[in-house]
Amino acid sequence: MAMRVGVDTGGTFTDLMAWSDEGDVRVQKVPSTPDDDTRAFLEGLGALGDAAGFAPGDVASIGHGTTVALNAVLQKQWLPIGLLVTTGYREVIEIARQTVPGDWGSIYTWVKPPRVVPLEHVREVDERLSHEGELLEPLDEEGVRAQAVWFRERGIDSVAVCFIHSYADPVHEQRARELIREEHPDCFVSISSDVLPEFREYERAMTTCLDAVLMPLVSDYLERLTGRLDEGGYESSLLMMKSMGGLSRHDKVVDQPITIAYSGPSAGVLGMAWLAEKVGESRVLTYDMGGTSTDVALVEDGRPLLTTEGSLDIYPMKTPTIDLVSIGAGGGSIATLGTGNRLRVGPESAGADPGPACYGRGGTEATVTDANLVLGRIPPALLSGTLALDEEAARAAVGTIAAQLVLSLEEAAYGILEIAAFTMAGAVREVSVKRGRDPREYALFAYGGAGPLHAAQLASLLGISRIVIPASPGLGSCIGLLAADIKETAVQTVPTRQDQPGLAELGERFVELEDRVQKAVVEQGIEASQVELERLADMRYVGMATELTITVPSGKPTLESMRLAFDAFHAAHERAYGYAYRGEQLVEVINVRVSGTGPLSFIDLSEEPVSPAAAAVAAAGRRAVYFGPEEGAHECALYERRALGTGCVIRGPAIVEQYDSTIVVPPWADAAVDGFRNLVIERR
Repeated sequence: MAMRVGVDTGGTFTDLMAWSDEGDVRVQKVPSTPDDDTRAFLEGLGALGDAAGFAPGDVASIGHGTTVALNAVLQKQWLPIGLLVTTGYREVIEIARQTVPGDWGSIYTWVKPPRVVPLEHVREVDERLSHEGELLEPLDEEGVRAQAVWFRERGIDSVAVCFIHSYADPVHEQRARELIREEHPDCFVSISSDVLPEFREYERAMTTCLDAVLMPLVSDYLERLTGRLDEGGYESSLLMMKSMGGLSRHDKVVDQPITIAYSGPSAGVLGMAWLAEKVGESRVLTYDMGGTSTDVALVEDGRPLLTTEGSLDIYPMKTPTIDLVSIGAGGGSIATLGTGNRLRVGPESAGADPGPACYGRGGTEATVTDANLVLGRIPPALLSGTLALDEEAARAAVGTIAAQLVLSLEEAAYGILEIAAFTMAGAVREVSVKRGRDPREYALFAYGGAGPLHAAQLASLLGISRIVIPASPGLGSCIGLLAADIKETAVQTVPTRQDQPGLAELGERFVELEDRVQKAVVEQGIEASQVELERLADMRYVGMATELTITVPSGKPTLESMRLAFDAFHAAHERAYGYAYRGEQLVEVINVRVSGTGPLSFIDLSEEPVSPAAAAVAAAGRRAVYFGPEEGAHECALYERRALGTGCVIRGPAIVEQYDSTIVVPPWADAAVDGFRNLVIERR
């Protein structure tokens, strides 16, 4: 029996799912261990193996999503790094784009965020290339050696190298890396021509600096993890989920750790895209609410929307990433009172330690989970009774807020959930309305430990009428880790205007990138004949500042094939911004991209026949649940989800409980189990 295992390390829980080649699925959740994430990983893997009856030698591969990179940047916890630039460009990070973030940003009140690399750690060296890669000034090799010694003497063991126009020819950066390693052998070196061979110096420098920041952290984490896996007898490949929604072998990720910054959240979106394709949903809004954060994204026609204009916390990160919005709103988000006694929820979180007050581990501040317990929305014990909750502690924590606001306990608890819901609705509008999409036209796929608990409330705010809850919603990211394939990408800046001859050069660059991507996928055990390659191009109207990524037909670029691509750009621009300049404005290609996919997964879902069935067989009692000042409290029927067969219909209000999550069916909705064992909630 061969098993594929997915392991997602979150801020509160570490989730594990095993899927056998015979179609058997087993799940496990264990508390995360923030002091050492590898501990929860191995403990959970051992518990999963004991429960599912498999040995380490039965595991064919392990897909892993982690927040180790994201958390390091969010918490501003990293070792000092250095930056080596072309003489004259020492202030490239300081100058930045001179833009103030936010819709109402003011240059008079905004304070620049902490620099990834302080100015005193930015060093210069003589060299120069033109934007076409022409040598203007040779690299000063002795100067590079001197700067390497300077870094070594100051204990700076990670250095980013970003030379002007290195995207046109990487030779100077590659040689600088060799020289730095000769003088400073223990130094991690990240060069921009590897990380982001694109124009725009600031974004390229920032992305390379973030890569240098993460190199020692990710390298140390993966070295410890693979060492412990080897000790445990796991000889299978460790595959890391990348931000763009594909897997890559861990030793390749170490060379470019920036690619796994949104590893965990991207896995969940990919899992919902896979599930949406199975159930026939073409427009999906993914909603992942965990213990620490909430992540939302759009999926259209089975594919998550991608972006190259993302950010890592407050820093620009120009690498291919699933277009998602992440906010600090989760089950552990802490409720506080701000100026004027205004209720505020998050972004601070109680995390896994001490956790919400009801966990009984020393937490005293009210959290979203405490509010849910007070309102009767979650049972007195989670994880099938293995995690007992302290209701008195929850009532005391929420009671503190209630007393200050002069509200009843239930009103204060409901207020906490309402504030959290409005915050999450704002994130949904960020990823939908601001992208030219109407969220009412999408089905809400809710997952994560807390997603199904809050999905109906969020859907009501947004006017969404259809909610889909997967069979194992608390392990949504694990589904993505198991459904994903090997994926590699490459990009190159090749400015080409629509009215200029440049098709031959575009074709040559596409072929070069295809060879590079195919080699990277084949190195990870995929047959060359199985690799699927896709050509893409970043296009814009001449004179505009931003691009849209458009699919380009394979084969030798011709006037006809490029005309089709330009037409697709006009349509995409109109969809995104509401207008297009067909026949009025020339289009230019800025970057060419190639994406390569190697099939890996053997997991599948078979649809079961659906016939009307009574939900009474899954009845598990009744409990009073508060639904707000208008609905009041209801005596809700409780159902055990694993006992619900396909075709079962539940009339709201009701609560559906399962090992990894709790689902609220509000008074205004009904729920039914479809042929894939999803629970589909719809407004009456």
